[in-house]
Amino acid sequence: MRLIVLFALLLLLPQRSQAHPLHLSITNITYENGKLLISMKTFRDDWEVGYFHYHGKPVDFSNPEQRELPWFNRYLNEHFSIKENKGEPGLTLEIDTVILDEDAMRIEMHASLSSEPNSLYIYQALLTDIYPDQTNLVIFGFGKRETGIKFDVNKQDSEVILK
Repeated sequence: MRLIVLFALLLLLPQRSQAHPLHLSITNITYENGKLLISMKTFRDDWEVGYFHYHGKPVDFSNPEQRELPWFNRYLNEHFSIKENKGEPGLTLEIDTVILDEDAMRIEMHASLSSEPNSLYIYQALLTDIYPDQTNLVIFGFGKRETGIKFDVNKQDSEVILK
């Protein structure tokens, strides 16, 4: 009982650090008329820790120029991809905007499909190499259907059936 009270008090006390307790991303993907619209919501500071992990120096992604560093796009493309066919290269994901809202960072992207595939293959390993507790939720919308998929350090790819 004492441990529960102590734990509750620790949760209620103001934190010195502005760190968040969960490592989470939520990605919404909508497939319409041969196009994918992608909106990925993450925590900006998780990306900054990731950059520090790889380069050993701090970065501030609230500065748009810092988001233009080659690492940002390369890391995103290496850890998140969508393929029309398994074993083939991923689709070209074009970043439309990066929107900051306090601690949140939303990355808006799109991609065009070359055909009408029966399924798509999603690889979502964003920040799982940095945080072992990272969870990446994907909500895939197609027609009147929505499919939710949970990705983490143990599950990083999944197939979405379109037909």
